[in-house]
Amino acid sequence: MRLRGPLHAVFAALLLATFSIRTAMAEAPPVLDRIERTDFTVSGLSSGAAMAVQLGVAHSSRVRGIGIVSGPPYLCAQGFVTRATNDCLVLGRDRLRELFGPLFGLSLFSSGERDIDVDDLVSDTRKLARQRRIDPVDGLGSQQIWEYRGQDDRVVGAKASAAQHTYFRAFGAAPRRGEPRSTPHTMPTSDPAQGSCDTRDEDYVSGCDFDAAGELLRHLRRRPNARPNAGNGRWYVLKQADFLPVGPGDAQVRRRALGFTEEARVYIPQRCNSESCQVHVALHGCKQGMSDASYRAFTDGAGYVRWAGPLKLVLLFPRVGAIEPFERGLWDSVGNPMGCWDWWGYTTPGDLYGYATREAPQMRTIINMVDHLMRSH
Repeated sequence: MRLRGPLHAVFAALLLATFSIRTAMAEAPPVLDRIERTDFTVSGLSSGAAMAVQLGVAHSSRVRGIGIVSGPPYLCAQGFVTRATNDCLVLGRDRLRELFGPLFGLSLFSSGERDIDVDDLVSDTRKLARQRRIDPVDGLGSQQIWEYRGQDDRVVGAKASAAQHTYFRAFGAAPRRGEPRSTPHTMPTSDPAQGSCDTRDEDYVSGCDFDAAGELLRHLRRRPNARPNAGNGRWYVLKQADFLPVGPGDAQVRRRALGFTEEARVYIPQRCNSESCQVHVALHGCKQGMSDASYRAFTDGAGYVRWAGPLKLVLLFPRVGAIEPFERGLWDSVGNPMGCWDWWGYTTPGDLYGYATREAPQMRTIINMVDHLMRSH
């Protein structure tokens, strides 16, 4: 049956609109003539918060601010997944066994919080700086730091949050702590459409009557009186394989080995086409990059987009997925089955601190994407 008359015109318009939207989503970002060429800010949730801290410390000469939502301090894992899950988090044996197999059910791995030796973390950081594996620590003192942990968080404990503050203060920074609220391990938003503010909300973006993204972005940009808007911009994509560190072999194979999915999303407010703007890197937490639905829940629903225009930010949302145990070979019995960012060393085997330095392959890939947005290309 052929459609004729007004109905045909409506159908054709809808088809054209759908095609236009899909085409726009497939576009690479345009050249932004007035974007800041060096400095940027970064934030994240959970493992994304850990990666945000790593980026902020390793590249402190460029990162002007770090937003931390439920994340452990720099170098907390010391290169061991067992220490990451057992010392830096509050998960318990049953949860560890569920995530990483029967080894983590041994009595050796206990539930509850453990003290974190911040002096050791500070000492190791200074050592990495002397070795020139990270930027000089002088840059840490001038950074804007915003950190939040919900009182009902059963993944990142209060001791890890306290260690985060002590760590940055040791370098002269003045981290600001978000007002304590009864929220679980999630990205709190002020949007009730994002789901219940409890552990049943499995995409980890929740309606908690608290706009964490807005609080952290206003602090990082030093614009406490800014107000959000509905969003007036466009989405673009970056092919993440194009930004991997140079190396042998097929780029798509290397991309998968590092956990990266095919694409990252970029949001550019309309005003950034003609006004000076800054890149902000927003990093999802574990599980959130494993499906399109959960990734979109973070990119679209976590609250960042409505602040991009008022704060003049180009938003970059890198994405990683899961690496199943033994997927990369018999040597890798753990993998990254929950799709977390690397904050314990699964991308740098044999180098205990490599995952947290400027040479870390995930961080180098993110920096390459940032630089691509900053330069005329």
